[in-house]
Formats: sequence, structure tokens, C-alpha cells
Amino acid sequence: MNKILKYISGIVLLSTVVGCTSGFEKFNTNPYEPATLPVTSFFPAMIDCLASPEENPCQRNNTFWACFGGYVTAPHSWSRNTLFSTYSADDDWNKWTVNWYYEHFYTSWFEVARLTENQGYYYQMAQLLRVYTMQMVASLQGPMSYSQIAAGQFYVPYDNEETAWKAMFDDLDAAIVEIQSAVTSTSRPLEDVDRVYGGDNSKWLKFANTLKLRMAMRISNADPEYARQKAEEAVAGGVMTSTSDSAYDLLNGRYPNGYYQISAGWGGEAKANASIVSYMNGYNDPRREKYFTAQTAVEGSDPYMGVRSGIQGMVKNDYINYSGLIYEESNGKTAPMPVMLAAEAAFLRAEGALKGWNMGGTAQDLYEQGVRLSFEEWGASGVDAYLADNTSTPADYTDAVNTSNSIANKSTITIAWDNGASNEKKLERIITQKWIAGYPNGLEGWSDFRRTGYPYIFPPKNNLSTQGCTNERGQRRLRFSVDEYSNNRANVTAAVQMLSNGTDSDNTDLWWALKSGSKY
Repeated sequence: MNKILKYISGIVLLSTVVGCTSGFEKFNTNPYEPATLPVTSFFPAMIDCLASPEENPCQRNNTFWACFGGYVTAPHSWSRNTLFSTYSADDDWNKWTVNWYYEHFYTSWFEVARLTENQGYYYQMAQLLRVYTMQMVASLQGPMSYSQIAAGQFYVPYDNEETAWKAMFDDLDAAIVEIQSAVTSTSRPLEDVDRVYGGDNSKWLKFANTLKLRMAMRISNADPEYARQKAEEAVAGGVMTSTSDSAYDLLNGRYPNGYYQISAGWGGEAKANASIVSYMNGYNDPRREKYFTAQTAVEGSDPYMGVRSGIQGMVKNDYINYSGLIYEESNGKTAPMPVMLAAEAAFLRAEGALKGWNMGGTAQDLYEQGVRLSFEEWGASGVDAYLADNTSTPADYTDAVNTSNSIANKSTITIAWDNGASNEKKLERIITQKWIAGYPNGLEGWSDFRRTGYPYIFPPKNNLSTQGCTNERGQRRLRFSVDEYSNNRANVTAAVQMLSNGTDSDNTDLWWALKSGSKY
């Protein structure tokens, strides 16, 4: 992974910054005053991992494998036959995301841990960012190196999935305690480097509890009682309830919006996915104009037409006039990139209430709150009529340019809450609206599909998997990085035996998604 080289580079950078600084032993005496050493300088790189705003990580983390979440299609083959969209990514592409998360995040985290001696406010904020980043890695590949990572060393034994998730909960709980104690202070130690909340600890506390709720729901089928405990703790501690709580990478001049570069700068290498556009077309969803550009490919067709994922040999110029992503604000500036939105917390609570957990409201009330928060988030009107709609269903996908790409939508779920429906139908309704509101977070959409089987995400037109990925269940995980086999062979080989079927393949179910998949 070139991890050691990058770590050494971080040490060299630090030495040039602090070479003439003295008194670092006093660093932690008052964590709410400016640090003697520039520990805050390491936070921007860690924050990069929340939304991957820089163009190359954005493409690789938010479009390539993220097509599995049904939000975005990368309509190009780059003269390759091995693509995520066709369930056939080669080792060179498969390794990129997890390698980047480890290298980009831990290079800075190691420095924060060293400078703070693993204690205090700065360390616990770094731990919060670590948990957010590593729960993504765990959701991608399963077992991972986590609890034994320390002091610049990546090549350590892997934790099995249960151990890794519970270690992350422990670290998150410790971070929450520290941030809670900081809420009463008027000081904002991270204000100058915090692109999300400007150092507002009350917002970070809600973020941390909402992350805890997300993680609890992720493992709820694997360890129901533990998940319930953590979810109820999160809600009691205070999760996001207002759009003002939503987390965005505000970019602050560090990068433009990554989707802007991929879409505009690179000639349309990201387009709206046919799956979400078809659902929203069927619902006549007012948020479409906030999410997507109108298609100009075929006059007289639906105003919004996404691109089906997984078309072998596709060329971006053939799809340039299909619906694209909106990445600019009305003032012409590129828009902030969503990290975690308040609507997600409401839908998570709705699902928890459906399970009988104490979520502070009924499943119906929280479901409707989630829809309302999403409409407010995106400045869309007509939410009352939308919530009352008990007849509209998701639309089929019709590619008006090439009908061979068209596909029927198997979902018939409506919008309006139905108290008389089965719990399974209620779950589908919650997850479907959560998915629409969660745009463009592809990992969350893919994770919910693997965990619940919902929503119905269109399979690739061309399934080229050689590892058993089916159209019904989709790809289930990313394989371990080939670089781990080169640099950490004994430990990654042992980790393979921790997987549900002892096979490092794309169709292996993760611990929290075991036996889950499409219900259609």
C-alpha cells in the first residue's frame, strides 16, 4: 500500500513544522486553548475521508463501486473489460478505495495520536473521524486491521467483523463522552480547520450519536440485542433532528466539489443512475430537479432519464445528454458535499421503532419526519401531497435511445404510510424513502440493499462476474486489497478464514448482511 512511505513523509512534514518548537510536554494541559504543536493541521486530511471531495478519490469512492447503491453511473469503460459495474473489477481497481482510506487517514491520525499521547479532546475528535472512516471500510470488505493499529504500523492482524464493529463502538462511546464535556465550553479549538461544523461541538455530538445509530442498525440482524442497546443510547444522547444538524464537507477552498470535476471537467464521467431516477419518476418526486439535470437526449420522453449501470463497452459520449448530477449552487459555486443528513437519523429511528426499540416516536411519525426533513434539505415543495400519495409506484426504466437497456421495475411500493401493511412492507417503504433521501451516499444505499434486500436496484445489463455475483443479490463486498497479500500476507490470509464462507470473493456475505439480499 506504500503506507510506510507515506507515514515517513508525514513525519518529515511534521519535523519541518515543529523543529524549532519547544515545550511540547505542555501540549495537553489545556485542550481548549491553541496547541503548542500544530495538531490541528492534521485534521483537514482526515476530514477528506468523509466525502472524498478531491477528484480522483471522488471518482473511485463515489462512482466506481458506488454504482451498487443505485445513485450514480460511471458511463464509460476506459477501454477496459473489468469494471465494478459489471461485477468484474480487477485487482488494480479493487484495491484503490480501501488503500486510500488507510493511507490518507492514518498518516494524519498517527500524528494526532502521537502528539496527544492518545488522550484529550483532539485525540477523541480524531477517533470520531477514524470510526466514521473505518465503518465504511468494514462495510466494504468485512474483517479489517483496526484494534491493533498503532504507532505507524498498519501491517497487523485483522479483527473479525464482530470484534471490529464492537471496538469501533467502544472508541465512538469514548469520543462521545469527551465531546459531550466540550459542549459546555465556548471555545472551538478546531474552528479554523473544521470544514464540516466550524468547530461546533454541539453539532459534532449529534453527528457522533447519529453515526452510532447508523452503526447499530447496520449490525442489527447480526447482534439484535447489542444493536438495540447502542441505538437506544444514541437516541437518548441526541441525534440529528433538524436540517441545521446535517453534515456537509463545505470544501472551504480546499477542493471544488468532486462530482463537478468528474462530470464537467472530464466530459460526463458521472451520470444519474437509472435506478433512483426510475423510482423518482414513478413517484413524480419534486426532488428530481434538485438532484439531477433534465435529459436532452430524446425530446418528448420523461424529463429525467438516468443511465443503466453495467453496460459492457459503454462510451461516455453516448450518454452525454442523459440526466446528470447537480453539483452547483444558484450562485455558480460548486455545492458542498453531503456527509450525513438529518433525514437519515429519522429513517433509522423509524426502522428501530418498527423493531420495537425505544426511538422516541412511532415508525409512521419518524418515517414521515424523514421525508419532510429531506424535502426541506433540498428546498423541494409539495411534501404533504407526496406523503398522502397511496397510488404511485416506482416506474420501469426506459432507455429512449437504446431500448435494449430498458428494464422493468419489480417494486410496487407506494409512498403513503399504511398501518395495515405487513412489517416487511413497512420496512420496504422506510428503506425506499431513506434511500431516496440519502442521495448521493452510495455506500449507505448499497449497505441497506445488502442488509434488507431493499430497494430494488437494477442489476447490470451485462453481468460478467466470475465469482458468483448474481443479478438478484448483486455484489456483496470488495475483496481484500492485493497489496495486503504482498505486504501483510500472513494476516490477510488468516482474515480470509474469518469470512462467512472462508473465501475472499465478491459474492461472500458480510457478517451483518449474512443471508440478506434482494427480496424480488
